[in-house]
Amino acid sequence: MKPIILSLLLALLTLGIAHAEEEQENALIEQLEEAEGQPMDTLQEAMDALELRNDLLGVLLEKEELTDDDLAIIQQLTDTIENALAKIDEEVDTMKGQVQEVSEGADGQDQQRVRESGKDYLERINTLMQ
Repeated sequence: MKPIILSLLLALLTLGIAHAEEEQENALIEQLEEAEGQPMDTLQEAMDALELRNDLLGVLLEKEELTDDDLAIIQQLTDTIENALAKIDEEVDTMKGQVQEVSEGADGQDQQRVRESGKDYLERINTLMQ
């Protein structure tokens, strides 16, 4: 559904939402409302949601004037952005704990602890850095 929303919004914004047909605007707003504040179960979901919503927000903010519909869309975008950032914050806290586990494991010569925590950390950080 994300690519459809992005394509539709970018098409509408290219033409100017103020000049788009009312049906198209309503369909877009409905799709964004369905995704409003959606919870993020994984770091990848959070990163994907953040990337898409940031792109859309950037496009809207480039407009000279924001319409009421633009502001409604921005509200929908920011609800999900907030959830994505909260999930990322949660994952960063987990990564901090994993790095501490790696450090303590290395200090205590615990190879199993180092490997397990290190691999978990690297998986998460690679998702964040893509």
